[in-house]
Amino acid sequence: MIEDVQELYRRGIRLTPEAYELLLKGKVAQALIERIITSGETVIGKELLDGFSAENEKIPDQPTVNRSPTFKPVAKEYAPDFKVINRSDVSGKSDCTGKLDDFVAHFRNRFERISALLRTRVTPNAIVKSAKLKETQGSKVRLIAMVTQKKVTKKGNLFLDVEDEEGAAKVVIPKDAPAFKDAKRLLNDDIIALDGRNADELFICENIEWPDVRVAREQKKSENDVAIAYISDLHFGSKKFLENEFSQFISWLNGTEGREELAGKVKYLMIAGDAVDGIGVYPSQEKELAVKDIYKQYEMLAEALEKVPDYITVIICPGNHDAVRKAEPQPIIPYDMFRTEVTRVGNPSKLEIEGLKHLMYHGTSLDSIISGISGLSYDRPEEAMLELVKRRHLSPIYGDNLIVPESRDYLVVDDEPDIVHMGHVHKNGYMLYRGVRLINSGTFQDRTEFQVRMGHVPTPGVVPVLETKSGKMTNLGFKQA
Repeated sequence: MIEDVQELYRRGIRLTPEAYELLLKGKVAQALIERIITSGETVIGKELLDGFSAENEKIPDQPTVNRSPTFKPVAKEYAPDFKVINRSDVSGKSDCTGKLDDFVAHFRNRFERISALLRTRVTPNAIVKSAKLKETQGSKVRLIAMVTQKKVTKKGNLFLDVEDEEGAAKVVIPKDAPAFKDAKRLLNDDIIALDGRNADELFICENIEWPDVRVAREQKKSENDVAIAYISDLHFGSKKFLENEFSQFISWLNGTEGREELAGKVKYLMIAGDAVDGIGVYPSQEKELAVKDIYKQYEMLAEALEKVPDYITVIICPGNHDAVRKAEPQPIIPYDMFRTEVTRVGNPSKLEIEGLKHLMYHGTSLDSIISGISGLSYDRPEEAMLELVKRRHLSPIYGDNLIVPESRDYLVVDDEPDIVHMGHVHKNGYMLYRGVRLINSGTFQDRTEFQVRMGHVPTPGVVPVLETKSGKMTNLGFKQA
């Protein structure tokens, strides 16, 4: 039936979303398709389909989600309590012109803000600039700098080239130094604090400190007993999209799939990008697409989200498959792509929901972090997320992930979040670190050929749900065996 719909579009015939779903899911006779083609009509709705039915039978209505008569959601009793932190969102604020000055301003902004975080850390050592190191010969000091190059010497020591606003320095971390083990995790463009002594044009480092989050930080909870469901990577339009499983999830939100008490608490639905599969995202993608019209993919998404109970606030950011620029930070998904009333935010974005500070980021840079740090893997995405949190930057390696050099670096994590929500790697993961919840929400797309070749094993159909008052996290599985 998909081929028949594509034929209609090639002939300039457009379908309303309702008619599209009926054709896609209904058992429609070929004679009806021919009748549509010969009708001369350019826009086909359900009424015309009913009238054209070659067998004088109505096409069955699209299944609707019916709420259980015993379902009494407590979330409906609460007004939404959330706000978007506008300064964190690039939408409508992009000022990059592609000139050299943009790159200089971007890196200066990143360095100033992350070094400011490091300056708040308690240290017995005086903080000095690279240009003043010679004046501190023999004294233990702290240097805050960005790593520009890293290599291991013949003797097994670690050698770094670093820079700050006033100059550069050469740093040696001896293999027997306490800092050596941590230094193995260093990446180019990391901004760190180095404690040590200057000697003969070299800074001998004994200790390294990342910006990180505070150690003595309690897990935050809310007053209202509501819940937040986290999803991402739906990939509407893909042949691998798990339509039945996603429909089951929507039915659960409506109280018809068991666990009604938890479903009734859900007040917010967070979607961390890749809501649709997109067009031309990677070579030969068209072979894996069930729907090759990007507008139609978003229509399918809109129709699905309209079945979410109206008291649930839906918040969505784009990912690398969505219809926005590929380079980060990404602005909101355009309103002309789909018209459902949802809260649209950029990627990344920061929000306060029920008093909890959320950082939502699709997670494209997880690829470069996993490949750049030994011991990380796609099986445990929360560990890669942790490395980003420790660096207080969502894409620390410039160049591995497409970045627009805006004058403000929107990927810096200034404020300590309570919850970090990512997707991208199609693997469910969770960690609690110093009071910060790290959540990777997995996917509603089955395993792709690319993932088979790469050895990635996704966890589709798993939805993390956080009860904000108790702090309890539940992973619900909707994948059918």
